[in-house]
Amino acid sequence: LKSGSLASSRPAVSAMGQAPTPKSALLVGWNGAGKTAVMQRIQNRSSEPMPTTGVLRETCTLKIGPEHQEQTDCVLELIDVGSAPRLETKSAAYQPWLDKIDGLIFVLDATRTCVRFRNEEIEKSRELMKLIAREPEVANKPILVLANKCDREDALPVAEVLEIFDLENIMQGKVWQLQQCSAVSAEGLRGGVMWFGNKLIDTEAEEKRKAQSKQVGRSGVIR
Repeated sequence: LKSGSLASSRPAVSAMGQAPTPKSALLVGWNGAGKTAVMQRIQNRSSEPMPTTGVLRETCTLKIGPEHQEQTDCVLELIDVGSAPRLETKSAAYQPWLDKIDGLIFVLDATRTCVRFRNEEIEKSRELMKLIAREPEVANKPILVLANKCDREDALPVAEVLEIFDLENIMQGKVWQLQQCSAVSAEGLRGGVMWFGNKLIDTEAEEKRKAQSKQVGRSGVIR
């Protein structure tokens, strides 16, 4: 990726010298938004537009932290589920994965061409996000929203992406981030994935802290 590589082929080691706990993320979006291309780019591979059939599951190690400084490894499995472009079909295809993942990555076709000529896809994408984001299984899981295709001349500015996809309402109460990106040039992907990886690590640390607090409470130690 530009501005530094995200994924590494080296064995992952956490800041404590131990292998980090693997994480998983489900890529969600309408057909043609660029989910598979984003998955390829995160792994430092060239993006090749192709329809997804079945389920793609690929694992990479992200380098989280400033470049040229000590970084934390985050082992992330990316899950891309192919399905027919029907709202009920796509929602049903994603449903079995929601309690197994650690976070969501929504991929949007954020272009004026899509708004002008395929407005129904915008509406379906918006409704799909609303359905998935409201599921109880993902209530406290971080959500990265990628406004894809920012390399194009007809790319939507951030303000219009927020309005057209009704993101502030859909993501109300969620831990989420909107990031413009291009699966073709890799522009913007590093910033979005860095935020996502940090949130996954923070969530794990918070869960461990809560578990330790419960154990101390059961032992009768006054806190």
